[in-house]
Parts: sequence; structure tokens; C-alpha cells
Amino acid sequence: MKKWIITGIALLLAAGLCGCDFISELKAQNSQSRAYTERVQRDKLKKTYKGKGYACLKTSDEQDAYAAIDIAARSLESESFDIKNGSAFDNFGYILEFYKNDNPYVFWIKDDAPYNYVDKDDKVTIELEFKASGDELAEQKKKLDNAIKKAVDGAPKDPGTSTYAMELYINDYIVDNCEFDEDAAELHKKKKIRGHEQDVYGALVEGKAVCEGYARAFSLLCRRLGVECSLIEGYASEKNENTGKIEREAHIWNCVQLAGNWYHTDVTWNDDTSGEFADVYSRRYYYLNLTTKEIARDHEISPLYGEELNGGDFYNEFIPECKSTDYNYFRLNCPVLSDFNNPEDVVSGLAAAASKGEKYFDFLLNANMDFSETKSKIAGSEGYEWIKEANGRNKNSPKLGDKCSLFAFEERRLVTFLLKYS
Repeated sequence: MKKWIITGIALLLAAGLCGCDFISELKAQNSQSRAYTERVQRDKLKKTYKGKGYACLKTSDEQDAYAAIDIAARSLESESFDIKNGSAFDNFGYILEFYKNDNPYVFWIKDDAPYNYVDKDDKVTIELEFKASGDELAEQKKKLDNAIKKAVDGAPKDPGTSTYAMELYINDYIVDNCEFDEDAAELHKKKKIRGHEQDVYGALVEGKAVCEGYARAFSLLCRRLGVECSLIEGYASEKNENTGKIEREAHIWNCVQLAGNWYHTDVTWNDDTSGEFADVYSRRYYYLNLTTKEIARDHEISPLYGEELNGGDFYNEFIPECKSTDYNYFRLNCPVLSDFNNPEDVVSGLAAAASKGEKYFDFLLNANMDFSETKSKIAGSEGYEWIKEANGRNKNSPKLGDKCSLFAFEERRLVTFLLKYS
């Protein structure tokens, strides 16, 4: 607001020196000329937008506000622009979020207090707030470009690489090169934002982010490598390790399209690879390519833009129907135990993993088996017999030892052996 007051004072002083009529006429001409130029730019750009965020906007005024954001965001210095009062301004916060979702590269718009405005009856003058500007912003963009190039250059080069294999690479790259910013997450509980933890610069350059940074980095790399991807906003429920209570917190993740079907992927929660899961490599795929029913166990999807929020804070511009299990990591890669009378697929898989010196082996339990009872049998004599059989097939080279341990994840019907050799 101070900037607008200073500008107003400067104009009054100029008017006193040069004559009010002349200044008023000049100001009106400049304003009309700028408005016309911006109108031409906005109308031209609006014909090129293909993002799902832009497509969900309900009115031409909202679309115009989106175009105005795009023009302003291209500059290294923040500049003001006008939009119509009414729905375009009432929903400007959502429009800005949709623009950022369509353009995850744009990391420099502030997350807290992202814009200032002055209400002028039929129109509103808005100025975006940047985290950095000028030479500093230009340097940050170079660093991000280099980080993106490094990630893209490391991707599989085979022209026949499937979008699924590319998605796996992107998931692995982010898990391996970014860590969850616990300190920033604690600050968020106090309504404070530290820096770039919610954007791609934090995830890909600084190597630390919270869920929004993870999801935006995943979205950006997917798009650069030919994987159709969208962001999903909502809430997640997780047990607080200190209190033991289930806490519901704002959260953001992704949906990807593979072979015509959509899937939910949460790369932030795939990065739960420390502590007790440090050696469970496949844990990084736990939230990779889930159905809507599966993700709904601990994730809550906010409504589409224009629907009733029901007490939430977020809208989604796009919510795909996710029913397919074809590219769920575990269903695609793991043998299934149907009963203890015929464990051949599991024993063969275990022997094959051991022959390669793998650190883990995953398999699934058929839906007709009681999970707790089956897990207990595997942890006891059944698992021991499988290990003996695998060692026999491999002629004890290498030999699985008696310190192999077992993890069981009931909601995925997944069992993981951590393999130890003697």
C-alpha cells in the first residue's frame, strides 16, 4: 500500500509544477496505451494456454486475470497490473494457485502474502510479491535450469522407455536428491514460511522441501520427460510420533497418466526411507500409482473449483478418476502368495533375489488369506523353510543367514524380507 501512496504524492507534486490538466491528460493517455497493450498481450496468450488450471476457470474475467499473472511472472522485476473487480478478484488467490500448478517452474512468487492490491471500484490493481528479483532472481533461475538439466540428462535414453519407467526414474531421483525439511514443517505449524521449501528451487537446487516442493518438482520433471502429470491438493492424516494422535494437515501430491489411465502418486510419502525403513528400498514406491480408493485411506482430496469447499481451504482444478491397478509398483513387480501349499512363485523369487545379493525381497498376499495369521506363519516356520529352499537352489552361494527379518504392510497386503547373508 505504501508504494501506491508514494506514487500518488509524486504525481501531485508534478501536477503543481506542470499544470494539473496536462498531467491528467498525459496520465490518461499513458494508462489507455498500457491497458491496450496489455489487452492485446493477454488475448494473444489466452489462445495458447493448455493447462488444466486455466481450463477450469469459469469466466473470461478469471481467464484474463490468469493471463495477467503470466505476463507479470515473466519479468525479473515485479510489475503491477489491473484486473476486473468481481469474480476475477474474489477468486484471485485460487487463480494464482492454478497458474503455479500449470507452471511449476515459477518458484519466485511468494507463498505467504503473494500479492498486494488496491481496489479501484470496477477494477483492482495488483502487484505480485517475488521472493527475489533482478540479478538475484536471474542467478536462481540459472541454478534451477542446471539442476533440471542434470535430472533430465540422467533419465533413461532408450527411445522405447515407457512412461512408467520414466516415472520410476523421477520418483527415485527426487527421493535420492531431496530430503523432507522438518524444520520448515515445524515453522508452518506457526504459519511461517522459511524460504523455498514449497517450490521446485527448494527441492531441486537446495535439496530440501516439504510436500508442495516435492509435488511441484515431480510435476515439472514429469512434464519435461513426457509423463502427463497434475497436482492434487487436499489433506493427509498421519500419526504424530510424539502424541500418538492422528493429525489432519494440508497436503499436496500428484496424479500421473500411464497408458491412458490415471494414478495417484505421493513422492513426499515415498521418501519415508529413514529409521526403521532405512533398508526397505521398496518403501520408496509405497505411494506410487494408487487408485482413488487406496489413496483415500489417509489422503482427502479437496473439491473441484466451483464446488462447495465444506470447511476446507483448497480447490483442485482437475481430479481424475483413478481405478486401474495395472501400474501399481507392487502388483506389477511382486509374486503373489495364494496359499502355503503352493509357494513356488515366492520361493523362486526369493532364490532369485538372493542369487543377485539383493538386500530385500517383496511379495504380496492374496486377498483370501488372513493377513495377521499368514504373517505370523511366515515369520515362523514357513519363512525359515523358504530360506532353506532358496539356499539349496543357490547351493549356498550366497547363503541367506538366520538374521533375515520381515516387514508386513497390511493395507498393501505386502510382505518384505530384509535379506542378510552368512
